[in-house]
Amino acid sequence: MPRPSPPSRRGRRTALTALPEAGSGSAAEPAPAAAPGRRRRFRPSQLIPTAVGVGAIVALVVASNPGGLGRAIARFDVVLIPVILALSATFYILQGLRWYFLLRDIGAHISVGDSILLNIAGQSTGMLPLGELTRAIFASEASSDVEFGEVVATVTVQELIFMLILILIAVPGVLSIHRALPGLIVALCGIALVMVVLLVPACFHLVHRLVERTPVLRRFTGQVDHLRQDTVVLLHQPKTLGWSVLSVAGAGVGITVFWLVVYGLGGTDLSWPMASFVLAASYVAGAVSLIPGGIGAAEASVVGLLVLAGVDPATATAAALLQRIADKGFATLMGFIAYAFARRRFHLSGLTALRPGQPVPPVPPTLEPVGV
Repeated sequence: MPRPSPPSRRGRRTALTALPEAGSGSAAEPAPAAAPGRRRRFRPSQLIPTAVGVGAIVALVVASNPGGLGRAIARFDVVLIPVILALSATFYILQGLRWYFLLRDIGAHISVGDSILLNIAGQSTGMLPLGELTRAIFASEASSDVEFGEVVATVTVQELIFMLILILIAVPGVLSIHRALPGLIVALCGIALVMVVLLVPACFHLVHRLVERTPVLRRFTGQVDHLRQDTVVLLHQPKTLGWSVLSVAGAGVGITVFWLVVYGLGGTDLSWPMASFVLAASYVAGAVSLIPGGIGAAEASVVGLLVLAGVDPATATAAALLQRIADKGFATLMGFIAYAFARRRFHLSGLTALRPGQPVPPVPPTLEPVGV
C-alpha cells in the first residue's frame, strides 16, 4: 500500500492548519489545494475615508490662516531638505531590513535586498484603503514558500512592536506635559490589550465568540483565527524581540525627521523628547481613526500638541503638512519607482488588486498553535 505523500511546506508550522484526525491510527486526509485567490478590484467608494481625511486637512489649513501658513512654509530652511529626505529613505530601508528577519522566520526565501525593495514598493498604496497590506501581497507573490496570511502576520507583529517602541520612547516628552499623561496611558493600555487578546487563549476565545455572533464580522472568523495563530508563533520566538533593535533605530530616525521639520520652520525650540511624544500621538490618532494612512487625524493631533507646546497655529499646521510630505509623500514616490523594478523582477499583480488566498475555515477553540 503506497504511503501518503508528505504535506506541503505551507501550513506545516502550526497545529491550526492541520486537519483533525478521523480516529486513532488513521491517516489524516490531505488538505485540499488552495484555489487561486479571487481578485478584488478597487472601488471608488473605498476612497470615502480618505476624502474625509483630506477634508480635515483642508479645515486645518483654513482655521490656521492660509496666509500665515504660506509665510511659515516660505521660511523653511531648504538646506535641511536633503537631510530630511535621506533620513526618510533610511527609515523605510530599516523597516524593510526588520521585515526581512520576520519573513525569514516564516520560511520566506526572500533576500535582504528584495525584502527592502518589496517593502518600499508597498508604500506606493499606503494612502489607499488596505494599502498597508500591499507589501504583504507582494511578498506572498514573490515567494512560493509562504501564504498571504502568514505574511500579514509579519506585518502585524512589526507594526505592533514599532508602535510600542515609539510610545515608550515618548515617555520623557509626555512627562513634561502632565495633561498628556492620560493619553499615553490609554495608548499603552490599548497595545497591551491587543497583546493580551493575541497571547492569552481565554481572552482570544472570548473575542472569537463575540465575532462569531456579529452578523457582519462572523464571515471573517476563519481569517482572524489564522492571522492570530501566525502572529502568536512569531511573538513567541525570542528572535522576534531580539531584532526589534532595528525598530528602535527606525523609530529614532522617524522622530529625528519630524524634529528637523519643526526646527527648519524656526517656530520654536522643540526638544527631541517632545517631538517623540507628538509623533507617537499622531501615530496612535491615525490608527484609531481607521482612515487610510491616518490622514487628517494624524495632522490634527500634530497641530493640537504643537500648539500646546507653544507653537503658533500656522507654524504647527505647516509642520504637520511638511511632515506628511517628507514621510508618506516621499515614500509614495519611492514606492512607485521600487514597484516598477519589483514588478518586472517578480511579475507582481497590479497596485489596486488584492489576491488573498482561500478563506480559512473557523478553528476549534481547543486547538492551539504549537508552542503556546
